[in-house]
Amino acid sequence: SVEYSVEDARRMFNGRKAEQIRIINVRGDSMSGTIEPGDLLFVDISVQHFDGDGIYAFIYDDTSHVKRLQKMKDKLLVISDNKTYRPWEPIEKEEMNRILVFGKVIGSMPQTYRKHG
Repeated sequence: SVEYSVEDARRMFNGRKAEQIRIINVRGDSMSGTIEPGDLLFVDISVQHFDGDGIYAFIYDDTSHVKRLQKMKDKLLVISDNKTYRPWEPIEKEEMNRILVFGKVIGSMPQTYRKHG
């Protein structure tokens, strides 16, 4: 488990309640450059729909993802920050119900292992 003082948690999570925050571990490198494999993500689970550009945890076609979502006119762009990944086809307005948002990423913590002996 990860514990923070009340003051640190308030600062880190912008006053959000502890019940709203979940910590998940990153697998994969599609967001490398912003989020690295093994990082811990702090996810605000009170956000269960797209509420503006940002990084979200969501399910699309029965597969879970952490990606940057960006609205462009009537389409939703799904962006991997790692440029070695090809962009998704824009999601049309009538298909947006296929995305089930289960939280918005509000922060991350690197989990780089360093061997010291």
